[in-house]
Amino acid sequence: MKSFLNASISVFVISSSLLFSTQVYAAKDNLGADLQNYVNQLQTFKADFVQTQPDEALFATNTSIGHFELNRPGKLVWQYFKPNEQKIVVDGKNLWVYDEDLDQVTVRPIEEIKAELPLSWLLYKEPIQSKFTIIESGDKNGTQWFNLTPKAATYFQSIDVGMKNGEMTDVWMYQSADNITKVQFTNIQSNQVIPYKSFQFNLPEGADLVGTPQ
Repeated sequence: MKSFLNASISVFVISSSLLFSTQVYAAKDNLGADLQNYVNQLQTFKADFVQTQPDEALFATNTSIGHFELNRPGKLVWQYFKPNEQKIVVDGKNLWVYDEDLDQVTVRPIEEIKAELPLSWLLYKEPIQSKFTIIESGDKNGTQWFNLTPKAATYFQSIDVGMKNGEMTDVWMYQSADNITKVQFTNIQSNQVIPYKSFQFNLPEGADLVGTPQ
């Protein structure tokens, strides 16, 4: 009888352990499911933004205002209006940066810097967990937060993504504990038609070109 009880207890313990392990792995697989589902259904995204970034030299905060447009996969426009005008375009093959004050355009093939893009998880149709470790950070004031930590070394440490009412409203990029670039989106439009020409970069007349497009 004692042997039977011991065997039964052992079977119960093993079965419980296997069940618990399965639940743990399932939970890990489901981490960030809400964020991944949102990204999966997203085709286009358009919004205005306010970006804040600390200026360690001046012990102040720099604030920029701009506009963002995305067409998945592989195309985006990130344009600053204030305080300095700058336009960043990813056209599917190249990344273009136009600095109006310098009247200079810098271009690089996107494949050379794809891993360094803070929005690569949003720009391409790859599972987020293939390149990032996802941590669900919980709900804060009605915004659901996710932390994405790159699995390969990049110039940023991690990214926080905030979602509210089914839309991406915030993206915070951590370069260090004290150096956090925060972007808040407003006037959001998802899955609306954006003209293809919005993602074509035309070299401004007279601007210097640095680099060779692919």
